Amino acid sequence: MTVELRPPDAHNARLLDAVHPTGWVNPVPAGRYHLVVLGAGTAGLVAAAGAAGLGAKVALVERGLMGGDCLNVGCVPSKALLRSARVAAQVRDAGRYGVVVPDGTRVDFPAVMERMRRLRADIAPHDSAERFRGLGVEVFFGEGRFTGPDTK
Repeated sequence: MTVELRPPDAHNARLLDAVHPTGWVNPVPAGRYHLVVLGAGTAGLVAAAGAAGLGAKVALVERGLMGGDCLNVGCVPSKALLRSARVAAQVRDAGRYGVVVPDGTRVDFPAVMERMRRLRADIAPHDSAERFRGLGVEVFFGEGRFTGPDTK
């Protein structure tokens, strides 16, 4: 499965290198696991790291980007954009506080988006496939599903 992010810039390349590495080779499943986690979002990452830290044999399966919504489209990007919006509002309202800002001060939206992508890429190593492999978690990229007789 190939994952692509737009725009194809250095920040998105760093993000992908961490959370869905191009050359990643899935491990050969080795017997039974104490825990199989489907999805490398916030809850999945915490469960996998915690169980591995306690000595469990853990498999983590992710079909897209590790870090889930929080890193990739939710918490991190939205907070970065909100911070820029907050600063813009403070600049707009600066006169109320006796602060004079130059006329023509404006929001450079491409720069705001570039900052968001940089922050996301800076945080990505914490959710990376390599980090979790280093914690003893077997990381698989692809679809996962439970097929036992007691699953629905």
